[in-house]
This record gives sequence, C-alpha cells and structure tokens, in this order.
Amino acid sequence: MRHYQRLAVAACAGLAVTCALPGGTAQAISGGRPASAAPWAVQVYSDGHYACTGTMLTDRWVLTAYHCYSDIPGRMSVRIGSVRYGHGVQVKVTQIRHMDSDGVDDVGLFRLARPVNAPNVKLADVDPPRGAVVGIWGYGSFGKHPKNLRKATARVTAVNHDDIIGRAVRIKRLTGDTEPGDSGGPAFYKGKEVGVLFGPGEYSSVAAHRAWIRRVTGV
Repeated sequence: MRHYQRLAVAACAGLAVTCALPGGTAQAISGGRPASAAPWAVQVYSDGHYACTGTMLTDRWVLTAYHCYSDIPGRMSVRIGSVRYGHGVQVKVTQIRHMDSDGVDDVGLFRLARPVNAPNVKLADVDPPRGAVVGIWGYGSFGKHPKNLRKATARVTAVNHDDIIGRAVRIKRLTGDTEPGDSGGPAFYKGKEVGVLFGPGEYSSVAAHRAWIRRVTGV
C-alpha cells in the first residue's frame, strides 16, 4: 500500500462510521456557520469527484493533505474562489509534492496547470500555544445538494508528536467539529494557517513543514 493510501486509511479510521456511509452523506464542518467569503479556499477533486479542502498558497500551489492524492496527478483538479460546492475557477493539478520523512507526513503541495489570481494564505512559523482558539474551515463531503464552505472555532489542547503525521496540533470543539471531506482544510491562528487537517481533531503542523514548503514554493 502506498504512503498516501496508508494515510487515507488512517485519516478515515477515526471517522469509520461516517466514512462507511454511501453517497457522501457527511456534511462540512458540523456546527459553526456558513462562510460568506473565502477567496483563498480550494475544493480538491479526484477524477471529477470531490475529495478534500485546501488553501491557495501561491498562484500555482495549493496546500492540502497528501492523503487526498490519487494515483495519477492528471486526474486531480481543483476549484478555487467560491464558497459554493461545485463552483469557482476549475484548474487541473500537474504535480504533487510531499515531504516524506521516514514515512511520517501528510502535508501535500499540489501544483496547478496555470496561475490563478486569488488571495494567498499566510503560513505560521510557530505552532499555536495550548489553549489558543483557532478558526477551522472545510467544505466537507456532500450529498445531492450543494452546500457552502463552513467555518467554526476550536481550542488547541496540545501540540505533540504523532506516529503517522509527525508533529500534530490537536483541537477540541468550541463552535464546531471537522467532518470527512474537511481533510486538508486549514486551522488559522492570528490570521495565519497553523494546521492542515489530517483526521478528526488532528492537524499536521504547518510550522514543522515551513522550511520544506519554502524550498518547494518559494514562500
């Protein structure tokens, strides 16, 4: 089993009941509220089917979870700049990068086929402190009817090592929780992205990947 496939299985394990439901019946961020605007937000698609949430890092690079990747980059695409599922600028993905540190990693960089004019998120160089309130965002997975991107708040309970993803930012619900399909979505603290969602209540640390992201993307 390939690294990204192992990650996908592990990310889904904590949501096994939901992931087993047919037709993508889980909703985006449970609780919270619909986002009115998020031009940096990205919907990630695999072979035409919605897969994950992401963020615009530069005009050519998207930051998301590596386990959102499918076998062939040409089958990956994104929609950018709309809070509505299935809307926004559509662009194909031509390259996938990840920092494989002895098999411990779930942060992915997806390079787009062409530049996209959209606001870019800012990345944190340090992890949020324990007790910090972070904003979490996600499109989730959907049934037949389009839904909005949703946002909520959560509290950081710890930043520590995880055997699967390395350094993890762990959270608990305040106004909302993450759901399947929110994978790859951001956690923000003081206006900067501090985490990339791996699984329920667990984000990959952006700070732990900061130097690598800069080497690949230049930012």
